[in-house]
Amino acid sequence: MKSSILLITTTILLLAGCVYESPLTEKNTISIDPAVLGLWEPVPNDGEKADPNERMLVMNYSNTEYFIHHPVGKNGIYWRGYPIKIGGVSCVQLKALGTDEGPVPPSEKELFQVVSYRMSKGHLIVKTLNADLITNKLKGSDELKKAFLNHQDNENLFSDPSRFKKILSDN
Repeated sequence: MKSSILLITTTILLLAGCVYESPLTEKNTISIDPAVLGLWEPVPNDGEKADPNERMLVMNYSNTEYFIHHPVGKNGIYWRGYPIKIGGVSCVQLKALGTDEGPVPPSEKELFQVVSYRMSKGHLIVKTLNADLITNKLKGSDELKKAFLNHQDNENLFSDPSRFKKILSDN
């Protein structure tokens, strides 16, 4: 079981950027955006080929929650995602559910990620919460939310953009 948690934690850190032990918020009352449902493939940089192992599957879990598998290839992580709005910033709270090795055991720490997204010219652009502004050393949701609100107007609040194009629609 310990190796499974180590694999999940390592995979998240490598693939998803800064991981938090507390959610920014647990409220999930905002409706999901149907435009992001489907199978997405990364848009490669000039001269590169798209890696099918880096695809992202976004499905409707409920009216207010996504079920996300990214990357869909080896070492993929299953996420529960839900739209949130903190201060004036809309984003998506993600909670790691597990990998192909199994779920995150209840005895282990929960792992969260916060991302923003926008649609541009048929592409989905996803950015992660900037760890240089919002450190993962913060303890608890209250500290995380306070730090987030202190930086909500910073244009670099989210960083490391990934660009995807839809290859299969879920709606």
